[in-house]
Amino acid sequence: MNHLLGDALDLYRFRVKSLLDYRYPWWQLALLITLFGLVISGGTPELGGNLPGRIGFCIAYNWLETLLFVPFIGLWLRVPPLRFCQPLLAISLLGSGLQLLQPLVSWLPGDVADGLLLVSMVYSMLVLCNALSRVSGRGRLWAAIGVLLFSLCSAFLMQSAWFLASRQGWVDAPLSAWNPFVGSQGANGDVSTSTSSSDAGDDKHGAADDQLTVMP
Repeated sequence: MNHLLGDALDLYRFRVKSLLDYRYPWWQLALLITLFGLVISGGTPELGGNLPGRIGFCIAYNWLETLLFVPFIGLWLRVPPLRFCQPLLAISLLGSGLQLLQPLVSWLPGDVADGLLLVSMVYSMLVLCNALSRVSGRGRLWAAIGVLLFSLCSAFLMQSAWFLASRQGWVDAPLSAWNPFVGSQGANGDVSTSTSSSDAGDDKHGAADDQLTVMP
């Protein structure tokens, strides 16, 4: 475990070893994935008050996202993901290690916490892209494009997983969280309802005026 922590500190100082040097026992990597999911669950109050469901959802989704990222970024950087699965997985986890500081940041005032989270996200991405670029021999820009592209795909994956988990009752995600058109549909429905009611009122007033003019 000390070897893993030392390599993580080196990555955050932009010191990168060769790809085969990032080999660790599988239980350590599994522990990191689970720990990241547990930490993420603490910063997602929008998932509702079902604490076991929220923790289980975040851990399961973090496993899914991590296991999808490794073959994607391996193929993107032309590094055989089956042969170098363990080193790529280790680098992706070590590059995301600043997620463990999120509980400490949440104790700070809102603006300060948001600023520090933004800085940590940018710094983590720089560390990850630099490490992937060095171990694969590809350019940093190419590695950054791959990470950003996976982030876009991960956003859609997150929305789908959020919707399915809410349907099963694991989390209490509101409908508008996964369907951005709900709010606009509701507003349009209100407008159309008010318009139809006003039109009906105008028709009633017109009929009453006609009756008044017909009466002697």
